[in-house]
Amino acid sequence: MKAIFNREFNSYFTSMLGYVFLTIFLLLTGVMFYLVNIGFMTASMTGFFASVNRMAIFFLPLLTMRLFSEDRKLKTDQLLLTAPISTWEIVIGKFLAAFGVLMTGIIITLIYPCILAAHGSLPVGETIGCYIGFILLCAVILSIGALMSSITESQIVAAVTTYGILILTMLLGSVSTYISNEAIVSILLWLSPLERFSDFTLGFMSFEPVIYYLSLTGLFLFFTTMVFEGRRLR
Repeated sequence: MKAIFNREFNSYFTSMLGYVFLTIFLLLTGVMFYLVNIGFMTASMTGFFASVNRMAIFFLPLLTMRLFSEDRKLKTDQLLLTAPISTWEIVIGKFLAAFGVLMTGIIITLIYPCILAAHGSLPVGETIGCYIGFILLCAVILSIGALMSSITESQIVAAVTTYGILILTMLLGSVSTYISNEAIVSILLWLSPLERFSDFTLGFMSFEPVIYYLSLTGLFLFFTTMVFEGRRLR
């Protein structure tokens, strides 16, 4: 798995995709930090993450659209399918490579709370919760993108289908406001990863949303493994 991770992680920066992603990520987060925190003179980062969460839906598929589809298009996936390594290790290695690029960008953004702490009273618990929630939410998005990339050899199709699923989940919260049935509303809100992020902005850690995000991530990675395993058996 380590070899898969190293190969995929390095490929992001030999193909320039990693640099393009980090540039877009840091540009957008920098603009939102200036508009939300500097513009309104607030040390709370909940508004910042509320905006960045929705942006993540559009820039994270850049990391996953080539994850499996490129190997399939170039036929290099045959080397992986015949390698003495389990399908699960291949999927996790590729997923962690994309996650590693994302974490590189997130670590750089830690300068934002440092700036706020130096010039005001930073709500530490709330900020830590927002970062943890954002990382877990991004993990879910990356796992969805990995699944879409595993079922097609077209990077464009992989990206578009990922966008479609993510936009659908984002709309679930909006649709729930027009429904009077509380049971249906609860189900729709439960199915929307974005709606669960608010649990991390309360300043204390709750295990329920953490388990929710980890379960979704594991579920989509399991589906990805099944797709890859099916191709190996064929």
